[in-house]
Amino acid sequence: MSTQAHTPSVRDVTTAEFVSAVVERSRETPVLVDFWAAWCAPCRALGPVLEKLADEYAGGFVLVKIDTEKEQALASEFKIRSLPTVMLFKEGKVVTGFQGALPEGQIHAFLAQHGIDVGSAAPVVLSDDPVERIAQLRAALVATPAKDSLKLDLALALLSAGELDEASRMLEALPAALYVHAKTVRARARLALQRRAESATGDARHVEAMRTVLHGDMTAGQAQLVDLLRDEKHDEHSEARAALVEALQMIEDDTVVRDWRRRMAAVLF
Repeated sequence: MSTQAHTPSVRDVTTAEFVSAVVERSRETPVLVDFWAAWCAPCRALGPVLEKLADEYAGGFVLVKIDTEKEQALASEFKIRSLPTVMLFKEGKVVTGFQGALPEGQIHAFLAQHGIDVGSAAPVVLSDDPVERIAQLRAALVATPAKDSLKLDLALALLSAGELDEASRMLEALPAALYVHAKTVRARARLALQRRAESATGDARHVEAMRTVLHGDMTAGQAQLVDLLRDEKHDEHSEARAALVEALQMIEDDTVVRDWRRRMAAVLF
């Protein structure tokens, strides 16, 4: 799960802190409680979205994160049966909630439906156009230079636009807590794979497979790389093996990663 340094609108809470951090706090400000676990892939997808919204809403609500593996008493008390489970507390009690990793747009609608408005800083609505998106993020960073999450967002936008050198500099300059964030790890893996694809000088099939992965067809691209690995399994400098490792680091779902690792092992051993 996220290891990003939390803002005042996001905090991890233990059982001992729950009453003051959630129940009492919700009498003043709505509190969104995210019940999650490190092994839960949908939790890892939802967590950064909730953290981003808590940051953007600038005090419109407080996000509290409950690690159900560590705080099993709370998970039992609230009858958590599915992860992630999100509960909204207002006026000292649960008023509603949802389960699963909803898209950001649906969470916006959920918050609006329950009267939660943006606080003192309005959210940045980013363009789908890569050039405009980068310009918007640069402007947002000028306005709020200490907002580290924007630095990661800008690095990701630069990476998508093919600005690899600047993306690399920004990723490497992130603060320690954000440097190990799952999104950052995936971004560095994508950057490494893009550079590998650009610099490859051997078998054209390697480039084709890597570009297939980078263009979003992970399954087909990795299948091509596994086929290439069969021919290179005795080569300690195997291009296919290195590319596969980077491709696997780009995947969020641990179940999918384990499946591909088994396929690699079957070829290698």
